[in-house]
Amino acid sequence: MSEPKSQIPLFRGVIESHEDGRPPVSDERPEVLQSRTYRLSVPFDTETINIYVTVSDKEGRPYEFFINCSNVELSEHLAAVSALGSRMLRNGFPVQLVAEDLMEIASPHTGHMRRGGYCPSLSALIGRTLVAHAEGRLPE
Repeated sequence: MSEPKSQIPLFRGVIESHEDGRPPVSDERPEVLQSRTYRLSVPFDTETINIYVTVSDKEGRPYEFFINCSNVELSEHLAAVSALGSRMLRNGFPVQLVAEDLMEIASPHTGHMRRGGYCPSLSALIGRTLVAHAEGRLPE
């Protein structure tokens, strides 16, 4: 695979691209990655559910993440967030950029108060968890 030669403009910042304009793709996953799983309790409509966020690191930075919960109404959304967010991290997007995009999402179903203040959505909580993980601390 050739080295990236130019840059692709994004909403915020740029990423390197190949000469033909394709973004760099990194789908070669190592056989073993260090991971940490966080259990997060989240209100969802009239109940509280547990969400499990597993963040895997490669070379000291978040490389991918997976989200699991028993609520079938959220499973499709969480799978999409995991797949797209992990693809971004594997291809060199800074974890802060991925997290900021997630933290801008609001929801009337999963917005709630936490120790760190108001959290506008489950997606925002996942973004906060990614930042906390990258900084080596527990999420609030």
